[in-house]
Amino acid sequence: MTHTHLPRRAVLAALGASLLPVLGHSAEAPDAWRSSYTPYNGPLKAPLASGPLPVQGRWPEALQGTLYRVGPARRELGGVAMDHWFDGDGMLQAFRFEQGQASTQAPPRVSHRGALLATPKLTAEEAAGRLLYSGFATTLPHAPPLSGPDDLNPANINLLALPARKELFALWEAGSALAVDPVTLQAQGFKAWSPETRGAPFSAHPRVAPDGSVWNFGYVPGSGKLLVYDIAPTGQLRRQHVLTTAQADMVHDFAITDRHLVFLLMPLQFHGQPGMGSPLPHYQWNDQAPLVVLLVDKADFKVQRFELPATGLFHLANAWEEGGTVQVRFVAQPDILHALRHLKVDGPRSTPAAPATRWAHITLTPATGQARLAYPGLAHVEFPRIHPARNGLPTRFTTLLERSAGMDAQVQGFDTVLTLRGDQTPQRHRYGAGWIAEEHVYVPASPGAAEGRGWVLGTAYHWPSERTTLSVFDAQAVNAGPLASVTLPYGLPLGLHGQFVPA
Repeated sequence: MTHTHLPRRAVLAALGASLLPVLGHSAEAPDAWRSSYTPYNGPLKAPLASGPLPVQGRWPEALQGTLYRVGPARRELGGVAMDHWFDGDGMLQAFRFEQGQASTQAPPRVSHRGALLATPKLTAEEAAGRLLYSGFATTLPHAPPLSGPDDLNPANINLLALPARKELFALWEAGSALAVDPVTLQAQGFKAWSPETRGAPFSAHPRVAPDGSVWNFGYVPGSGKLLVYDIAPTGQLRRQHVLTTAQADMVHDFAITDRHLVFLLMPLQFHGQPGMGSPLPHYQWNDQAPLVVLLVDKADFKVQRFELPATGLFHLANAWEEGGTVQVRFVAQPDILHALRHLKVDGPRSTPAAPATRWAHITLTPATGQARLAYPGLAHVEFPRIHPARNGLPTRFTTLLERSAGMDAQVQGFDTVLTLRGDQTPQRHRYGAGWIAEEHVYVPASPGAAEGRGWVLGTAYHWPSERTTLSVFDAQAVNAGPLASVTLPYGLPLGLHGQFVPA
Protein backbone atom coordinates (compact mmCIF):
# COMPACT_ATOMS: atom_id res chain seq x y z
CA MET A 1 0.00 0.00 0.00
CA THR A 2 1.25 3.47 -0.79
CA HIS A 3 0.01 6.98 -0.16
CA THR A 4 0.80 9.71 -2.66
CA HIS A 5 0.14 13.43 -2.50
CA LEU A 6 -0.46 14.45 -6.09
CA PRO A 7 -0.87 17.84 -7.71
CA ARG A 8 -4.52 18.65 -7.94
CA ARG A 9 -4.45 18.51 -11.73
CA ALA A 10 -3.44 14.86 -11.45
CA VAL A 11 -6.24 13.76 -9.12
CA LEU A 12 -8.61 12.41 -11.76
CA ALA A 13 -5.79 10.71 -13.61
CA ALA A 14 -4.64 9.09 -10.37
CA LEU A 15 -8.07 7.56 -9.83
CA GLY A 16 -7.50 5.53 -12.95
CA ALA A 17 -10.57 3.73 -14.26
CA SER A 18 -13.69 5.88 -14.47
CA LEU A 19 -17.25 4.75 -13.99
CA LEU A 20 -17.85 4.89 -17.72
CA PRO A 21 -16.72 1.31 -18.37
CA VAL A 22 -18.29 0.13 -15.13
CA LEU A 23 -21.72 1.43 -16.09
CA GLY A 24 -21.32 1.00 -19.82
CA HIS A 25 -23.37 -0.61 -22.54
CA SER A 26 -24.91 -4.04 -22.50
CA ALA A 27 -27.45 -5.91 -24.51
CA GLU A 28 -28.92 -7.50 -21.40
CA ALA A 29 -32.52 -6.63 -20.63
CA PRO A 30 -33.60 -5.84 -17.05
CA ASP A 31 -35.73 -8.26 -15.10
CA ALA A 32 -39.45 -7.90 -15.63
CA TRP A 33 -40.97 -5.22 -13.41
CA ARG A 34 -43.02 -6.59 -10.54
CA SER A 35 -45.08 -4.11 -8.57
CA SER A 36 -47.10 -6.13 -6.08
CA TYR A 37 -45.90 -3.67 -3.43
CA THR A 38 -45.37 0.00 -4.24
CA PRO A 39 -44.69 2.27 -1.25
CA TYR A 40 -45.90 5.33 -3.13
CA ASN A 41 -48.43 5.49 -5.95
CA GLY A 42 -48.85 9.23 -6.32
CA PRO A 43 -47.70 11.68 -9.01
CA LEU A 44 -43.93 11.51 -8.62
CA LYS A 45 -43.45 14.10 -11.35
CA ALA A 46 -45.21 16.76 -9.30
CA PRO A 47 -43.99 18.27 -6.02
CA LEU A 48 -45.82 16.98 -2.96
CA ALA A 49 -47.12 19.51 -0.45
CA SER A 50 -49.15 18.38 2.53
CA GLY A 51 -50.08 21.73 4.04
CA PRO A 52 -50.35 21.87 7.86
CA LEU A 53 -50.68 18.40 9.31
CA PRO A 54 -52.76 17.43 12.36
CA VAL A 55 -50.51 16.43 15.25
CA GLN A 56 -51.31 13.46 17.47
CA GLY A 57 -49.85 14.03 20.92
CA ARG A 58 -47.85 17.10 21.98
CA TRP A 59 -45.11 18.27 19.64
CA PRO A 60 -42.11 19.63 21.58
CA GLU A 61 -42.20 23.43 21.24
CA ALA A 62 -38.39 23.61 21.18
CA LEU A 63 -38.12 21.18 18.25
CA GLN A 64 -38.13 23.57 15.31
CA GLY A 65 -36.34 23.16 12.00
CA THR A 66 -36.42 20.82 9.01
CA LEU A 67 -35.83 17.10 8.68
CA TYR A 68 -34.55 16.46 5.16
CA ARG A 69 -34.59 12.93 3.78
CA VAL A 70 -33.63 11.49 0.41
CA GLY A 71 -33.86 8.15 -1.34
CA PRO A 72 -34.46 6.41 -4.66
CA ALA A 73 -37.97 7.04 -5.93
CA ARG A 74 -38.76 6.94 -9.65
CA ARG A 75 -37.79 3.56 -11.10
CA GLU A 76 -40.09 3.37 -14.12
CA LEU A 77 -40.61 5.57 -17.16
CA GLY A 78 -41.86 4.77 -20.63
CA GLY A 79 -42.24 1.07 -19.91
CA VAL A 80 -38.62 0.72 -18.77
CA ALA A 81 -38.10 -0.14 -15.10
CA MET A 82 -35.60 -1.09 -12.41
CA ASP A 83 -36.27 -3.25 -9.35
CA HIS A 84 -33.32 -2.72 -7.01
CA TRP A 85 -33.68 -0.42 -4.00
CA PHE A 86 -30.51 1.54 -4.86
CA ASP A 87 -31.62 2.24 -8.45
CA GLY A 88 -34.02 5.14 -8.82
CA ASP A 89 -34.04 8.90 -9.23
CA GLY A 90 -33.59 10.73 -5.95
CA MET A 91 -36.59 12.25 -4.24
CA LEU A 92 -35.98 14.87 -1.55
CA GLN A 93 -38.35 15.17 1.41
CA ALA A 94 -38.58 18.16 3.75
CA PHE A 95 -40.52 17.86 7.01
CA ARG A 96 -40.74 21.37 8.46
CA PHE A 97 -41.52 22.25 12.06
CA GLU A 98 -42.20 25.99 12.28
CA GLN A 99 -43.48 28.19 15.08
CA GLY A 100 -47.13 29.10 14.67
CA GLN A 101 -47.63 32.79 13.86
CA ALA A 102 -50.73 33.39 15.93
CA SER A 103 -48.79 33.20 19.18
CA THR A 104 -45.23 32.53 20.22
CA GLN A 105 -46.69 29.98 22.64
CA ALA A 106 -48.39 28.04 19.86
CA PRO A 107 -46.90 24.63 19.07
CA PRO A 108 -44.85 24.35 15.87
CA ARG A 109 -46.74 23.75 12.65
CA VAL A 110 -45.70 20.55 10.89
CA SER A 111 -45.79 20.16 7.11
CA HIS A 112 -44.18 18.09 4.38
CA ARG A 113 -42.89 18.87 0.92
CA GLY A 114 -41.30 16.42 -1.51
CA ALA A 115 -39.86 16.67 -5.00
CA LEU A 116 -37.89 14.61 -7.46
CA LEU A 117 -34.43 16.07 -7.98
CA ALA A 118 -34.01 17.43 -11.50
CA THR A 119 -30.57 16.00 -12.20
CA PRO A 120 -29.20 15.91 -15.76
CA LYS A 121 -30.11 12.21 -15.75
CA LEU A 122 -33.73 12.84 -14.86
CA THR A 123 -33.99 15.73 -17.33
CA ALA A 124 -32.57 13.66 -20.19
CA GLU A 125 -34.86 10.72 -19.44
CA GLU A 126 -37.92 12.95 -19.16
CA ALA A 127 -37.09 14.35 -22.60
CA ALA A 128 -36.64 10.85 -24.01
CA GLY A 129 -39.82 9.55 -22.37
CA ARG A 130 -38.05 6.48 -20.93
CA LEU A 131 -35.30 5.44 -18.56
CA LEU A 132 -31.96 5.54 -20.38
CA TYR A 133 -29.12 4.84 -17.96
CA SER A 134 -28.04 1.71 -16.13
CA GLY A 135 -27.84 1.76 -12.34
CA PHE A 136 -25.93 0.01 -9.60
CA ALA A 137 -27.80 -3.28 -10.04
CA THR A 138 -29.84 -2.86 -13.22
CA THR A 139 -28.38 -2.82 -16.72
CA LEU A 140 -30.46 -1.14 -19.39
CA PRO A 141 -29.87 -1.99 -23.06
CA HIS A 142 -28.83 0.60 -25.63
CA ALA A 143 -27.73 3.18 -23.05
CA PRO A 144 -26.45 6.42 -24.61
CA PRO A 145 -22.75 7.29 -24.44
CA LEU A 146 -21.59 9.01 -21.26
CA SER A 147 -19.48 12.12 -20.87
CA GLY A 148 -18.85 11.36 -17.20
CA PRO A 149 -20.32 9.67 -14.10
CA ASP A 150 -22.65 12.58 -13.40
CA ASP A 151 -24.62 11.76 -16.55
CA LEU A 152 -26.18 8.96 -14.51
CA ASN A 153 -25.96 10.53 -11.04
CA PRO A 154 -29.40 10.11 -9.37
CA ALA A 155 -28.47 12.01 -6.14
CA ASN A 156 -30.37 9.43 -4.10
CA ILE A 157 -28.38 8.29 -1.02
CA ASN A 158 -27.70 10.98 1.56
CA LEU A 159 -27.57 14.70 2.27
CA LEU A 160 -24.87 17.10 3.43
CA ALA A 161 -26.38 20.07 5.26
CA LEU A 162 -24.21 23.12 5.94
CA PRO A 163 -26.72 25.47 7.58
CA ALA A 164 -24.18 28.17 8.45
CA ARG A 165 -23.83 28.77 4.72
CA LYS A 166 -27.45 27.85 3.95
CA GLU A 167 -26.23 25.03 1.72
CA LEU A 168 -27.75 21.61 1.13
CA PHE A 169 -26.30 18.88 -1.09
CA ALA A 170 -27.87 15.62 -2.25
CA LEU A 171 -25.25 12.88 -2.52
CA TRP A 172 -24.67 9.77 -4.62
CA GLU A 173 -22.00 7.13 -4.18
CA ALA A 174 -19.97 7.69 -7.32
CA GLY A 175 -20.29 11.26 -8.55
CA SER A 176 -20.56 14.89 -7.55
CA ALA A 177 -22.61 16.47 -4.79
CA LEU A 178 -25.80 18.06 -6.13
CA ALA A 179 -26.54 21.52 -4.72
CA VAL A 180 -30.20 21.93 -3.74
CA ASP A 181 -32.17 24.97 -2.64
CA PRO A 182 -33.12 24.20 1.00
CA VAL A 183 -36.45 26.01 0.67
CA THR A 184 -37.75 25.13 -2.80
CA LEU A 185 -35.91 21.77 -3.06
CA GLN A 186 -34.88 22.68 -6.59
CA ALA A 187 -31.63 21.24 -7.95
CA GLN A 188 -28.97 23.91 -8.56
CA GLY A 189 -26.25 21.93 -10.32
CA PHE A 190 -23.31 19.77 -9.35
CA LYS A 191 -20.67 21.09 -6.97
CA ALA A 192 -17.02 21.15 -8.07
CA TRP A 193 -14.79 21.48 -5.00
CA SER A 194 -11.92 22.32 -7.34
CA PRO A 195 -11.47 22.35 -11.13
CA GLU A 196 -9.40 19.16 -10.87
CA THR A 197 -12.04 17.25 -8.91
CA ARG A 198 -14.96 18.21 -11.13
CA GLY A 199 -16.94 15.01 -11.68
CA ALA A 200 -14.80 12.97 -9.26
CA PRO A 201 -16.61 10.69 -6.80
CA PHE A 202 -17.72 12.38 -3.57
CA SER A 203 -18.97 9.80 -1.08
CA ALA A 204 -22.50 9.83 0.32
CA HIS A 205 -21.20 9.78 3.91
CA PRO A 206 -19.09 12.88 4.59
CA ARG A 207 -18.19 13.67 8.20
CA VAL A 208 -18.56 17.17 9.62
CA ALA A 209 -16.01 17.70 12.41
CA PRO A 210 -16.88 19.69 15.54
CA ASP A 211 -15.00 22.71 14.13
CA GLY A 212 -17.13 22.68 10.98
CA SER A 213 -14.54 21.09 8.69
CA VAL A 214 -15.91 18.55 6.24
CA TRP A 215 -13.96 15.37 5.54
CA ASN A 216 -14.95 13.02 2.76
CA PHE A 217 -13.60 10.54 0.26
CA GLY A 218 -14.39 9.04 -3.13
CA TYR A 219 -13.70 5.68 -4.71
CA VAL A 220 -14.01 4.00 -8.10
CA PRO A 221 -14.50 0.21 -8.24
CA GLY A 222 -11.39 -1.47 -9.59
CA SER A 223 -9.11 1.57 -9.29
CA GLY A 224 -7.42 0.73 -5.98
CA LYS A 225 -7.63 4.41 -5.01
CA LEU A 226 -9.29 6.53 -2.36
CA LEU A 227 -9.58 10.26 -2.98
CA VAL A 228 -9.66 12.22 0.30
CA TYR A 229 -11.24 15.68 0.62
CA ASP A 230 -10.37 18.16 3.40
CA ILE A 231 -12.86 21.05 3.23
CA ALA A 232 -12.60 24.09 5.48
CA PRO A 233 -15.59 25.42 7.47
CA THR A 234 -15.76 28.20 4.88
CA GLY A 235 -16.52 25.63 2.18
CA GLN A 236 -13.14 25.92 0.46
CA LEU A 237 -11.22 22.77 -0.44
CA ARG A 238 -8.03 22.91 1.64
CA ARG A 239 -6.43 19.69 0.48
CA GLN A 240 -7.08 16.60 -1.58
CA HIS A 241 -5.05 13.45 -1.44
CA VAL A 242 -5.04 10.08 -3.18
CA LEU A 243 -4.43 6.90 -1.18
CA THR A 244 -3.46 3.75 -3.05
CA THR A 245 -4.68 0.60 -1.32
CA ALA A 246 -6.15 -2.82 -1.99
CA GLN A 247 -9.79 -3.61 -1.12
CA ALA A 248 -11.13 -0.16 -1.99
CA ASP A 249 -13.74 -1.51 -4.41
CA MET A 250 -16.76 -0.66 -2.25
CA VAL A 251 -16.28 1.82 0.60
CA HIS A 252 -19.67 3.16 1.57
CA ASP A 253 -18.77 4.97 4.79
CA PHE A 254 -15.84 5.96 7.01
CA ALA A 255 -15.19 7.76 10.31
CA ILE A 256 -13.00 10.50 11.71
CA THR A 257 -11.31 11.08 15.05
CA ASP A 258 -9.59 14.19 16.33
CA ARG A 259 -6.37 13.15 14.57
CA HIS A 260 -7.25 10.41 12.08
CA LEU A 261 -9.47 9.13 9.30
CA VAL A 262 -10.65 5.54 9.71
CA PHE A 263 -11.45 3.30 6.74
CA LEU A 264 -12.77 -0.27 7.06
CA LEU A 265 -12.00 -2.07 3.79
CA MET A 266 -13.90 -5.32 3.38
CA PRO A 267 -12.79 -8.08 0.97
CA LEU A 268 -15.57 -7.38 -1.54
CA GLN A 269 -13.67 -7.18 -4.81
CA PHE A 270 -14.73 -5.82 -8.18
CA HIS A 271 -13.88 -7.87 -11.28
CA GLY A 272 -15.57 -5.83 -13.97
CA GLN A 273 -14.42 -5.08 -17.50
CA PRO A 274 -15.34 -2.28 -19.90
CA GLY A 275 -18.78 -2.72 -21.41
CA MET A 276 -20.04 -5.12 -18.73
CA GLY A 277 -22.91 -2.90 -17.56
CA SER A 278 -23.96 -2.46 -13.93
CA PRO A 279 -21.32 -3.17 -11.29
CA LEU A 280 -23.24 -5.35 -8.83
CA PRO A 281 -22.97 -8.62 -10.81
CA HIS A 282 -19.19 -8.20 -10.93
CA TYR A 283 -18.49 -8.12 -7.20
CA GLN A 284 -17.01 -11.21 -5.55
CA TRP A 285 -16.27 -11.97 -1.90
CA ASN A 286 -12.71 -13.10 -1.14
CA ASP A 287 -12.89 -15.65 1.68
CA GLN A 288 -9.11 -15.55 2.13
CA ALA A 289 -8.78 -11.81 2.74
CA PRO A 290 -9.17 -9.92 6.05
CA LEU A 291 -11.04 -6.80 7.02
CA VAL A 292 -8.39 -4.11 6.49
CA VAL A 293 -8.42 -1.06 8.76
CA LEU A 294 -6.62 2.05 7.55
CA LEU A 295 -5.75 4.66 10.17
CA VAL A 296 -4.84 7.79 8.20
CA ASP A 297 -3.16 10.73 9.92
CA LYS A 298 -5.04 13.94 9.08
CA ALA A 299 -1.86 16.02 9.25
CA ASP A 300 0.29 14.22 6.68
CA PHE A 301 -1.91 11.34 5.38
CA LYS A 302 0.52 8.71 6.67
CA VAL A 303 -1.20 5.33 6.94
CA GLN A 304 -1.10 2.61 9.56
CA ARG A 305 -2.66 -0.68 8.48
CA PHE A 306 -4.38 -3.26 10.68
CA GLU A 307 -6.01 -6.60 9.86
CA LEU A 308 -9.06 -8.18 11.49
CA PRO A 309 -11.33 -11.15 10.75
CA ALA A 310 -13.30 -10.42 7.62
CA THR A 311 -16.77 -8.97 7.67
CA GLY A 312 -18.83 -6.79 5.40
CA LEU A 313 -20.37 -3.47 6.37
CA PHE A 314 -22.30 -0.46 5.17
CA HIS A 315 -22.28 2.05 8.03
CA LEU A 316 -20.02 3.28 10.79
CA ALA A 317 -21.42 5.11 13.81
CA ASN A 318 -18.32 6.93 15.05
CA ALA A 319 -14.65 6.67 16.03
CA TRP A 320 -12.60 8.47 18.68
CA GLU A 321 -9.25 8.52 20.50
CA GLU A 322 -9.27 7.20 24.07
CA GLY A 323 -6.41 6.22 26.38
CA GLY A 324 -3.92 5.49 23.64
CA THR A 325 -6.47 3.59 21.57
CA VAL A 326 -8.79 4.37 18.70
CA GLN A 327 -12.34 3.18 19.32
CA VAL A 328 -14.55 2.39 16.32
CA ARG A 329 -18.27 1.54 16.36
CA PHE A 330 -19.98 0.10 13.29
CA VAL A 331 -22.58 -2.36 12.04
CA ALA A 332 -21.10 -5.57 10.65
CA GLN A 333 -22.91 -7.28 7.79
CA PRO A 334 -21.16 -10.64 7.34
CA ASP A 335 -22.96 -11.63 4.14
CA ILE A 336 -23.14 -8.23 2.49
CA LEU A 337 -23.06 -9.57 -1.06
CA HIS A 338 -26.19 -11.61 -0.41
CA ALA A 339 -27.84 -8.53 1.09
CA LEU A 340 -26.95 -6.38 -1.91
CA ARG A 341 -28.34 -8.90 -4.37
CA HIS A 342 -31.67 -9.19 -2.55
CA LEU A 343 -32.51 -5.53 -1.95
CA LYS A 344 -35.45 -5.64 -4.34
CA VAL A 345 -38.48 -3.36 -4.36
CA ASP A 346 -40.90 -5.68 -6.10
CA GLY A 347 -42.78 -6.43 -2.92
CA PRO A 348 -41.90 -7.01 0.73
CA ARG A 349 -42.97 -10.65 0.52
CA SER A 350 -41.19 -11.50 -2.71
CA THR A 351 -37.70 -12.24 -1.40
CA PRO A 352 -36.22 -13.32 1.92
CA ALA A 353 -35.18 -10.57 4.30
CA ALA A 354 -31.52 -9.52 4.41
CA PRO A 355 -29.23 -11.65 6.62
CA ALA A 356 -28.44 -10.72 10.20
CA THR A 357 -26.24 -7.79 11.12
CA ARG A 358 -24.21 -7.32 14.30
CA TRP A 359 -23.23 -4.27 16.36
CA ALA A 360 -19.43 -4.26 16.43
CA HIS A 361 -16.61 -2.62 18.40
CA ILE A 362 -13.03 -2.23 17.17
CA THR A 363 -10.15 -1.23 19.43
CA LEU A 364 -6.93 -0.15 17.71
CA THR A 365 -3.69 0.38 19.60
CA PRO A 366 -1.42 2.32 17.24
CA ALA A 367 1.64 2.10 19.51
CA THR A 368 1.69 -1.71 19.36
CA GLY A 369 -0.08 -2.30 16.06
CA GLN A 370 -2.70 -4.44 17.77
CA ALA A 371 -6.36 -4.54 16.74
CA ARG A 372 -9.33 -6.24 18.36
CA LEU A 373 -12.84 -6.83 17.02
CA ALA A 374 -15.66 -7.57 19.46
CA TYR A 375 -19.38 -8.17 19.16
CA PRO A 376 -21.25 -7.06 22.32
CA GLY A 377 -24.31 -9.12 21.45
CA LEU A 378 -26.70 -6.71 19.75
CA ALA A 379 -27.89 -8.08 16.39
CA HIS A 380 -30.30 -7.32 13.54
CA VAL A 381 -29.52 -3.58 13.60
CA GLU A 382 -28.56 -0.90 11.05
CA PHE A 383 -28.55 2.85 10.33
CA PRO A 384 -26.54 4.06 13.35
CA ARG A 385 -26.79 7.79 14.15
CA ILE A 386 -25.02 9.89 16.78
CA HIS A 387 -25.01 13.45 18.11
CA PRO A 388 -24.36 15.52 14.94
CA ALA A 389 -21.64 17.60 16.64
CA ARG A 390 -19.72 14.62 18.05
CA ASN A 391 -18.09 13.15 14.96
CA GLY A 392 -14.67 12.06 16.19
CA LEU A 393 -15.50 12.59 19.88
CA PRO A 394 -16.40 9.91 22.45
CA THR A 395 -19.97 8.76 21.87
CA ARG A 396 -22.20 7.33 24.59
CA PHE A 397 -25.56 7.67 22.84
CA THR A 398 -26.45 5.99 19.54
CA THR A 399 -29.71 5.60 17.66
CA LEU A 400 -30.25 2.49 15.53
CA LEU A 401 -32.96 0.61 13.72
CA GLU A 402 -33.62 -2.96 14.77
CA ARG A 403 -35.46 -5.87 13.24
CA SER A 404 -37.65 -7.50 15.87
CA ALA A 405 -38.19 -11.23 16.16
CA GLY A 406 -41.86 -10.66 15.46
CA MET A 407 -41.36 -9.04 12.05
CA ASP A 408 -42.63 -11.08 9.11
CA ALA A 409 -39.68 -13.14 7.84
CA GLN A 410 -40.54 -12.30 4.23
CA VAL A 411 -40.64 -8.53 4.80
CA GLN A 412 -37.37 -6.70 4.30
CA GLY A 413 -36.27 -3.92 6.60
CA PHE A 414 -36.75 -2.94 10.23
CA ASP A 415 -39.68 -2.28 12.54
CA THR A 416 -38.06 -0.95 15.72
CA VAL A 417 -36.17 2.18 16.76
CA LEU A 418 -33.53 1.50 19.40
CA THR A 419 -31.25 3.70 21.51
CA LEU A 420 -27.98 2.76 23.20
CA ARG A 421 -26.82 4.84 26.17
CA GLY A 422 -23.42 3.72 27.46
CA ASP A 423 -23.71 0.31 29.09
CA GLN A 424 -27.38 0.73 30.00
CA THR A 425 -30.05 -1.62 28.70
CA PRO A 426 -31.15 -0.55 25.20
CA GLN A 427 -34.48 1.19 24.89
CA ARG A 428 -36.83 0.18 22.09
CA HIS A 429 -40.04 1.18 20.40
CA ARG A 430 -41.52 -1.34 18.00
CA TYR A 431 -43.89 0.14 15.46
CA GLY A 432 -45.78 -3.14 15.08
CA ALA A 433 -47.18 -5.34 12.35
CA GLY A 434 -47.38 -3.79 8.89
CA TRP A 435 -44.77 -1.12 9.61
CA ILE A 436 -41.35 -0.56 8.05
CA ALA A 437 -39.23 1.89 10.04
CA GLU A 438 -36.75 4.18 8.28
CA GLU A 439 -33.59 5.76 9.64
CA HIS A 440 -34.19 7.81 12.81
CA VAL A 441 -31.91 10.72 13.75
CA TYR A 442 -30.90 12.09 17.12
CA VAL A 443 -31.64 15.79 17.61
CA PRO A 444 -29.96 17.32 20.70
CA ALA A 445 -32.14 19.58 22.83
CA SER A 446 -29.64 22.41 22.36
CA PRO A 447 -26.07 22.80 21.10
CA GLY A 448 -24.76 22.55 24.67
CA ALA A 449 -27.15 19.86 25.92
CA ALA A 450 -25.73 16.73 27.51
CA GLU A 451 -25.43 13.84 25.10
CA GLY A 452 -28.66 11.86 25.02
CA ARG A 453 -30.93 14.78 25.93
CA GLY A 454 -33.26 15.81 23.16
CA TRP A 455 -35.33 13.87 20.67
CA VAL A 456 -35.25 10.93 18.30
CA LEU A 457 -37.00 11.74 15.06
CA GLY A 458 -37.90 9.48 12.15
CA THR A 459 -40.37 8.15 9.61
CA ALA A 460 -42.08 4.81 9.23
CA TYR A 461 -44.19 3.45 6.42
CA HIS A 462 -47.44 1.56 7.08
CA TRP A 463 -47.74 -0.52 3.98
CA PRO A 464 -51.29 -1.88 4.52
CA SER A 465 -52.66 1.69 4.43
CA GLU A 466 -49.93 3.10 2.14
CA ARG A 467 -49.20 6.04 4.47
CA THR A 468 -46.01 7.47 5.93
CA THR A 469 -45.86 8.68 9.55
CA LEU A 470 -43.29 10.95 11.19
CA SER A 471 -42.76 10.42 14.93
CA VAL A 472 -40.78 12.23 17.62
CA PHE A 473 -39.58 10.53 20.82
CA ASP A 474 -37.97 11.73 24.02
CA ALA A 475 -34.42 10.48 23.51
CA GLN A 476 -34.27 9.36 27.15
CA ALA A 477 -37.55 7.43 26.99
CA VAL A 478 -37.93 5.90 23.54
CA ASN A 479 -39.60 2.88 25.11
CA ALA A 480 -42.47 5.15 26.25
CA GLY A 481 -43.52 5.60 22.63
CA PRO A 482 -43.81 8.77 20.54
CA LEU A 483 -44.39 12.14 22.17
CA ALA A 484 -46.14 13.13 18.96
CA SER A 485 -46.65 12.00 15.39
CA VAL A 486 -48.09 13.18 12.10
CA THR A 487 -49.43 11.01 9.31
CA LEU A 488 -49.12 12.17 5.72
CA PRO A 489 -52.11 11.94 3.38
CA TYR A 490 -49.92 9.81 1.12
CA GLY A 491 -47.08 7.32 1.32
CA LEU A 492 -43.46 8.09 0.47
CA PRO A 493 -40.90 5.87 -1.24
CA LEU A 494 -38.70 4.07 1.27
CA GLY A 495 -35.68 6.35 1.55
CA LEU A 496 -32.14 5.99 2.81
CA HIS A 497 -30.67 8.81 4.91
CA GLY A 498 -31.61 12.20 6.30
CA GLN A 499 -30.30 15.24 8.16
CA PHE A 500 -31.99 17.59 10.61
CA VAL A 501 -31.34 21.33 10.31
CA PRO A 502 -32.42 23.41 13.33
CA ALA A 503 -34.39 26.58 12.73
